[in-house]
Amino acid sequence: MKMSKKITSVLLVVSLLVSFVLPLSVSAVSVSYDITSPYETVDWDTWNQYKAQLHTHTLYSDGTMDVKDVVEEYYARDYDILSISDHGVVHKGWDKVPEMLDIIGYNQYINNLTPVSAERYKELTTGADRDGRPMLDVPFGIELNGLVVRKNHVNGFFADYGQGILGEEEDYETVIAGNSAAGGITFINHPGDFLAANRDESRARNYNDLKVFIDPLLKYDSCVGIEVFNCMDTADRADRIIWDSILQYTIPQGKNVWGFSNDDSHYLDQIGVTQEIMLMPELTNEALRTAMEDGTFFACSTYARKEMGEDFVGTADYADIHYINVDDDKDEISVVASNYDEIEWIADGEIIATGETINLREYSDEISCYVRFQIKNEGGIVLSQPFVCDDGDMSDDGAKIPEAKEPNNIIAAFFKELLDMLRRTILGELIYMNTVL
Repeated sequence: MKMSKKITSVLLVVSLLVSFVLPLSVSAVSVSYDITSPYETVDWDTWNQYKAQLHTHTLYSDGTMDVKDVVEEYYARDYDILSISDHGVVHKGWDKVPEMLDIIGYNQYINNLTPVSAERYKELTTGADRDGRPMLDVPFGIELNGLVVRKNHVNGFFADYGQGILGEEEDYETVIAGNSAAGGITFINHPGDFLAANRDESRARNYNDLKVFIDPLLKYDSCVGIEVFNCMDTADRADRIIWDSILQYTIPQGKNVWGFSNDDSHYLDQIGVTQEIMLMPELTNEALRTAMEDGTFFACSTYARKEMGEDFVGTADYADIHYINVDDDKDEISVVASNYDEIEWIADGEIIATGETINLREYSDEISCYVRFQIKNEGGIVLSQPFVCDDGDMSDDGAKIPEAKEPNNIIAAFFKELLDMLRRTILGELIYMNTVL
């Protein structure tokens, strides 16, 4: 009788342990991901990697260098792709003087503006003096919202749209919609500068601050991404935080957001501090547009103040990425690279793993909907585009989108409306930037 009770007690304990532990172990094993790689179309054996710069300025707006000198400098630095994107001025070719704006284009009255000559243009675009390696002239580049104080700037490409549009403070959507209707594509420039997030990083994570970017990114497929590096990464050192925050909102709603890296060069010493490495089957504007839309590129910077340190400046070549493989059966992503010191995998803005391969199942508690990698060496940092990691329930794992907070009484609503109206003027925006931000 006593033995029977002991056996019964043991069986009960075992039963309880099995009922508690087994589901945990099964759950841990059963996590599986549907991985969407931005690089799935890349033929690593035949495609080339092209060095691109998509955000530059000249004397046609507020740059300090003539367009021919800007072009020659990038050509000498072995860039393969160059877009001139002056404020409010549609680029019509390195060899042509565009229509300039009186309010921004004051240089036309005080400088002798010299475009690239027709003969030199042919040499540049065929690579006649660079071992047959041409540099691609990207059509219709422009920085939209050209005269807003708050810098809600948008770069447009491939559509003859935006000439003379000075923009309205905090309004991204109008120019994104206009460029889209004209058949072009856009990305949002230096979002951290707009938010002044270098002074308050909470703005880089707060939905009510990020909504101004999230809304047009979700609404317009033609708005393909945001800058995650801009120039020397000073005012925009929080741009990667902004990117990671945005991804947690947009990916569960079906929109991946690509990260761009650009000089935004106005001065000679700003040329060459960043680049995109475009993975393309050929050097054409059609292939470039596809790469920008599909995310088949890497973002590189010699400055990365959050990741590499405040005083770091890259002094060597970037790491080389040779191949990326996704194993859906094992839920693994691998990168084959050389000339690197460290590979880090990031989810939701946090480094969760290191090394050439990540097994997503091992980090399921830390992954909401994506991972990306960054590769560091003495040259700087190289960022991949995000890999979507769908465990079948992304809507529950990703960041929740709260409703924007509205004033809770008539007086607060009145002052909010007054402030919004004030900020739509240049004087009001200057006051706001120096008192509220």
